[in-house]
Amino acid sequence: MNLGKRCGVRSLALLALAIPLCAGPAHPATDAEGELIVALPDDTTNMDPRIGMGSIRSTYIRQVYESLVDVDARGKPVPGLALSWKSVSPLAWEFVLRPGVTFHNGEAFNADTVLFNLDRMFRRNLDRWGIKEVPAGTSFEKAFPFVTRWEKVNDLTVRIHTSEPSPTLWDFIGREPLVPKDYTIKNGVEAVNDRAVGTGPWKLVEWRRKDSMRLERNSAYWGLQPQFARLRLQVIPEAGARVAALRAGQVGLVDAVPPLDATVLARDPAVKVVSSPQKLHCRLYLNGRPKDAFDSGGRDGLFTDSRVRLALNLAINRDAIIKKVFHGYALANTSPVSSVSSGYAAQEPYPYDIARAKAMLSESGWRDRGRGVLEKDGAPLALQLLFPSKHYGQAFDEVTLAVVEMLKGLGVQVTVRPIDFATLLQTVTKGTLPYDGGFTSCRTSNNLDADDYLRDWTALSLINWAPYPPELLELYKGTRRELDPRKRLALLADLQRNVRDWAPVVSLYQEIKIYAHSPRVVNFTPLTELNMDFRGVALTK
Repeated sequence: MNLGKRCGVRSLALLALAIPLCAGPAHPATDAEGELIVALPDDTTNMDPRIGMGSIRSTYIRQVYESLVDVDARGKPVPGLALSWKSVSPLAWEFVLRPGVTFHNGEAFNADTVLFNLDRMFRRNLDRWGIKEVPAGTSFEKAFPFVTRWEKVNDLTVRIHTSEPSPTLWDFIGREPLVPKDYTIKNGVEAVNDRAVGTGPWKLVEWRRKDSMRLERNSAYWGLQPQFARLRLQVIPEAGARVAALRAGQVGLVDAVPPLDATVLARDPAVKVVSSPQKLHCRLYLNGRPKDAFDSGGRDGLFTDSRVRLALNLAINRDAIIKKVFHGYALANTSPVSSVSSGYAAQEPYPYDIARAKAMLSESGWRDRGRGVLEKDGAPLALQLLFPSKHYGQAFDEVTLAVVEMLKGLGVQVTVRPIDFATLLQTVTKGTLPYDGGFTSCRTSNNLDADDYLRDWTALSLINWAPYPPELLELYKGTRRELDPRKRLALLADLQRNVRDWAPVVSLYQEIKIYAHSPRVVNFTPLTELNMDFRGVALTK
């Protein structure tokens, strides 16, 4: 249950004064000193938010760290560590900060904190602060080069300047979790990752990698206090084992419930099943980079031709996947933008059309010479597929293997390489994906606006393996600079249509996230965001 909705905050929060310290619904027999154990399919690979925020990682990171802009249960922005934000000129934004907030170690949160975090985001003044760079999930200096400088107006006001209009600055800056300045300088960035200290409702007590994370209630939290004393995030990789632990009373809440199990659990009066569409856009990424943009061995990526990528999209039977694997708990979203993001525009689905797919491949030079494999210039249409098994959950694993069979049926020679998620991150970050490589992964978003998805193919990053052609890059720049909301929505819709037709990735599905919990857990509401929010959640005795 998210604080903004509970407390009746409904506006963009440009003039909001505070999130009221309201109480949740009364539960006469709640256990204020209890522990909630939550079963997840995987551990986080990092706690430093600069390293990255993903579908699993967000639940861990956002218990401890907070952002200037919070989000309510409907996915709308509400005040977080900032009371308000506004554009004070076409080239400047101001954030007014919440007074009286402290980090878990007692360090004050103020304008200096924000300026320090901006330096980390944009990799500036790191020598001055005596801290190291980290491999960042988002390279702000590349993604947002138009952000020129930031300044402290007073202890509770920060002004950020740009070289061009930026209608979404409040989002891409405001949603980034913030770390303490003095603690980081004193202990190094390693401490931010290993011994996280934030302003959030939960304090990190112990992190046993690949096993569990234990947290305790932050009694000095500025907002609604957690309604129970201890939270344990327990790693249980196998979906069946997570469900069994719930039924045995060993855990109180289960993340990533397989759809088939959800239909069974929904009939069990001792279990409550809840679900919500989320910003989890699962895709097959293909190497469409030019040879100078990755460790190529002198060859362009095999999938630079958009006709090939579009043909592979036509070979995927998404309706069958959603019906057989997800039992309806997924969306066939062919827009590059999540359906719950601001600015989303629905796009025409890719039809399942093998004949048309083969014709498009033939047009681009790929033909079957009678051996059941498509060839061009004597070489096969091959795909070395990196597969982060057991990271996103059972359904993702099943879909990946189903997609492999569909592509083989088209004539693609697919080799599957199961790897752990950390290895996948290392590979795509370093640019060492093979020239005929690809990987299945779920694109998540830390932000609320469609821009976060549409900028994927601008600056080279770990997920940009098919850079925008010049004409699409110009369309994208137009969406970024337009200040008129109605005109910008029209530009966003046009760009989404063009990206759908250009097909930089093979779109698979958008997840409807499923949770199951014990009747002891009350007030839990799934978010459209990636993380679980336990503020206001209570345990009955």
